[in-house]
Amino acid sequence: MARDAFPDVSSFSGGSGPVTGNAVRAVGPGDMLRIVVLGQPELTTDLTVTASGEITAPFLGTINVENLSPEAIARKIAKGMKDGGFLRSPQVVVEVTQVRSRLASIYGEIQRPGRYAIEGSLSLLELLALAGGVRNGADDRAVLMRRAIVQGQPREQLEFLVGNRIVPTREVQDVELQPGDVVFIPTAPRFYIYGEVGQPGAYPAEQDLNIMRALALAGGVNARGSESRILIRRVDEFTGEMQDISVELSDPVLPGDVIYVNERWF
Repeated sequence: MARDAFPDVSSFSGGSGPVTGNAVRAVGPGDMLRIVVLGQPELTTDLTVTASGEITAPFLGTINVENLSPEAIARKIAKGMKDGGFLRSPQVVVEVTQVRSRLASIYGEIQRPGRYAIEGSLSLLELLALAGGVRNGADDRAVLMRRAIVQGQPREQLEFLVGNRIVPTREVQDVELQPGDVVFIPTAPRFYIYGEVGQPGAYPAEQDLNIMRALALAGGVNARGSESRILIRRVDEFTGEMQDISVELSDPVLPGDVIYVNERWF
């Protein structure tokens, strides 16, 4: 087939693997590219964008591609080949085979922690979905750590309410992640309950939790227990010392509280 028998298109971009070129708005250092000159298989080249944002293209040598789209890179290479007299009507495809420059990370109480490519745009809600959702026992907050605008300053830290397990909050749907963002899903605050209950152990400290609800979560008071002999061991916020407090069923339970249900007197 003749070199000029292809459609009159100077640039293409496509995808390979988990990231598609059409989804990548701009490449950056560390991204892996495949350059294909249609009809010239010997010119197919796999390369990595350098730390300075450069690649070495066939015939053209070193060119800067940082912040260019795959389509723009393809046009730039095609123009260079044509202007240099190497090919009369080059048709160039640039594929982004792996994204390394535009990544967001998510860790903590999440099903699949790790780094995920920002393909075009990526909201916090979409990242949570890509990572498989939160685990049981996760907090209802997401902590977003973002690079400081001024180099040398500490990371900016933002908190977002994720919402319940069915309906996410609007801000989680709307916030758009930036390259380098790190999202952390902490473990939900716990309270502890022991003694004469059905299922002693640690439980999430729900909002507006009281003793009656805590007992229900722990399977209720067993046949030996007494609802009138319940103590909370709590750290005093002023002195830092542990205190044992007698409580009623309507009294609140705070994160970190240790509830102990004593036996009946007889």
